Amino acid sequence: MLGFLIRRARVLVAGGVVLATLGLLVSSGDEAGRVGRSIGLVGAPAQALVRGLVSAVGSVVDRYVWLVGAREEAERLRRELADMRRELASVEEVFQENERLRDLLAFRAGSSLRLVAARVVGRSATPWLRTAVIDKGTGDGVSLDAPVLTPAGVVGRVYQVSASASRVLLITDPNSAVDALVQRTRAQVVVEGNLGPVCRVLYLSRGEEVAVGDRVVTSGLGGVFPKGLYLGQVSRVEARPGEVFQRVELRPGAELTRLEEVLVALPAEGERP
Repeated sequence: MLGFLIRRARVLVAGGVVLATLGLLVSSGDEAGRVGRSIGLVGAPAQALVRGLVSAVGSVVDRYVWLVGAREEAERLRRELADMRRELASVEEVFQENERLRDLLAFRAGSSLRLVAARVVGRSATPWLRTAVIDKGTGDGVSLDAPVLTPAGVVGRVYQVSASASRVLLITDPNSAVDALVQRTRAQVVVEGNLGPVCRVLYLSRGEEVAVGDRVVTSGLGGVFPKGLYLGQVSRVEARPGEVFQRVELRPGAELTRLEEVLVALPAEGERP
């Protein structure tokens, strides 16, 4: 459209100039004046049209230039906004990581255990196992059956270890069983994995008092977990007629599906793994 208007404007301007020139060449004196006036009368509409076309073309050109500039500015702003969003996401990630690491360090400083921090670098690929892989191994002092914790509670224990990595059996795995206590009543139980997000609390007889919200901690029996480590809270209690033991479920304190950093308990100084 812009090219069409420019081409037509040029033709009309050229035609007007030719008409005026011819009139002046073929006339002289008064006759030239009459011819000039005649040409002026004939050419006035053409001049007005040309002026209108030139003005329209100029307006279109200005608008086109403005639109191109606005589009380029919008693209630049979009790129800057995308860069800012990426930077904000990176800053937020660093902030959250610092918060988690600060909690780990505070927990380690207040614990009597020798603890080393580790990152979770892998998870079990099947629904029948609940395991995680961490980036610490024998080279860092980690040994088999080493307890793995977070400030929120027990995660599990190391069941495979190499020089630079270890595999952790989570307390929600069916192969996991932890000797424990109901903290309020001191009733002795076993916390067993159940594949889902909760664990089963076994061997709690019908005569034992237990309620939803009761805290469960490690008993220290079994030689793996020190006494008093937090496992989680009772989330369900059911006593069925004719059954000796109550059916109790426990929700782990540690968020086992969102593990990123953990603490591994090392043997005490001078103690062999």
